[in-house]
Amino acid sequence: MIQDDHIKQLLERYINDLSTEEERLQLLDIIDSRPEVDWYALLAPAFTEAGADKGFTPEKWQPVLDTILKYPPVEKKTRVVPLFRRWWSVAAMLAILLGAGWWFYRSGNTKVTPPVLAMADIPPGSNRAVLTLANGQEITLDSAHGNIVQHGNFKVNNDSGMLNYEGKANVAEYHTLSTPRGGQYKLQLPDGTNVWLNAASSISYPTAFTGRKRDVAITGEVYFEVAKDPGKPFNVQVNQMNITVLGTHFNINAYSDEPDAKTTLLEGAVKVSAGNQMKILAPGQQAQLEKNNTLSVIENVNVEDIIAWKNGYTVFENADIRTIMRQVSRWYNVDVVFEGNIPQRQFAGGISRKSSLAELLKVLEFANVNFVVEGKKIVVKP
Repeated sequence: MIQDDHIKQLLERYINDLSTEEERLQLLDIIDSRPEVDWYALLAPAFTEAGADKGFTPEKWQPVLDTILKYPPVEKKTRVVPLFRRWWSVAAMLAILLGAGWWFYRSGNTKVTPPVLAMADIPPGSNRAVLTLANGQEITLDSAHGNIVQHGNFKVNNDSGMLNYEGKANVAEYHTLSTPRGGQYKLQLPDGTNVWLNAASSISYPTAFTGRKRDVAITGEVYFEVAKDPGKPFNVQVNQMNITVLGTHFNINAYSDEPDAKTTLLEGAVKVSAGNQMKILAPGQQAQLEKNNTLSVIENVNVEDIIAWKNGYTVFENADIRTIMRQVSRWYNVDVVFEGNIPQRQFAGGISRKSSLAELLKVLEFANVNFVVEGKKIVVKP
């Protein structure tokens, strides 16, 4: 009989991201084969100890552990999604049982129901984009590779989901890079600035920054790591906002269907302007422009959650189901319809962006969210 101390050791190694694949599977096999064990009493102390210095309180991990132990395990998979090393990484046990990620909700009612889902699966998004040249020519990047544009020493290269510019253009022309729903792409601008485009986003920019400023315009959600050039400020125009920087890392989320346009600073400093309003951001702050054009600053936002999409994850903190499904719609290229009175519960959690739509919906169904999938339309029901 395997001793309880050994089980605790396996769990602690997994929580701290030290376990091997064999150890992870062994832990799952032990749980499966010993239904007589009071797993709650055994595992709760490990969760408590692991989360003590990370703010992962019992109110946060108990629904996760309840979900793990209350229902029969689903099909085991050898792939376990890596989770960020933050307070919620202790919920990684759920990743073993679900094979896709984890999710739980904060609510007065922590009742969960087993997932019931039968659907034709829809794969996640991928590296897909279209480059529009100054003459209107469109180049589909997921089918065109190598040097896709060349004028003398000036080249536009496309390879492995990244577009970059080499050499100096004799004439500055404007290009536009656009991603569809279900697409993402990386771009290196002529000045060396790195840009990540989320699904249903775009950026317009010159092939050479010849003036006193580096001006670009975006839609959707874009993450920037701006190359330093003190003599040429970098300006981003989005909706009614203008963001000015010299060299910094920041994320802009300005989808038209979101309630606010948000600029979040990770490193450096940015000036955000909207009409006669102006805010200077420090790292960890977020500027929000509401639909009524009111500009405000939010302190101490969780920047890791905000740029999780760029790092391969979909992550939410205190988000309602409508917020979640807007991201689902963009990443999986599906339409979402809500029927009836949908409860306003708050969710927190995350899942790999490599997970299929079925995997994501199965995780959400553990939290009593009901779906009907009709082709590429998802109906959310109470």
